[in-house]
Amino acid sequence: MYKISIFSSFILLCLFLSCSKTRVEQERLTQKPYFDLNDYFEKEAIRLSRKNPQIVKTVYKNREKESKNIRLNNWEDEFSFYILSDINKPDWLNSYTKDSIDSRLIYTSRDPRLRTKQITIFRGRENNVTHIAIVNIEKNWLYESTEKLDYYPDSMYSIYKEQTIRFIGTNTYQVTGQFL
Repeated sequence: MYKISIFSSFILLCLFLSCSKTRVEQERLTQKPYFDLNDYFEKEAIRLSRKNPQIVKTVYKNREKESKNIRLNNWEDEFSFYILSDINKPDWLNSYTKDSIDSRLIYTSRDPRLRTKQITIFRGRENNVTHIAIVNIEKNWLYESTEKLDYYPDSMYSIYKEQTIRFIGTNTYQVTGQFL
């Protein structure tokens, strides 16, 4: 009976310690070490859906251009390139350096294999975001892709992409939205 009691106490202690460690790890993962692009652009999508601004949306493909005055139905889709650039992944915890210069916060990749190379957050006098600039680069033996994303709240956004595919050539795309 004494052995069962000691064994049961040992099991309970192990369970308690494992739960505590799991809780600490979970808290660490819920605290975002970098600026949360996902959260920011989801909130912007909700805000702009409510505001329903009219924009001039221009799409360039190579040398062709088309512009339209529109009201977007799905801002989350429009911001998908920005959201996909979020660097708050558990495996990337120490993969970016963080520098603050004046009103800029700059995250730069330490690992050349990571797609998102740099994120720069510009802030105004009241600590509000005034500009977000993102550079994404992917390279492999088949293709090379460069994306430059810019967002100026309530002013404009730009998504520039250049893609070179081996044996096919280079294509450039750009989408800009100018708020009216």
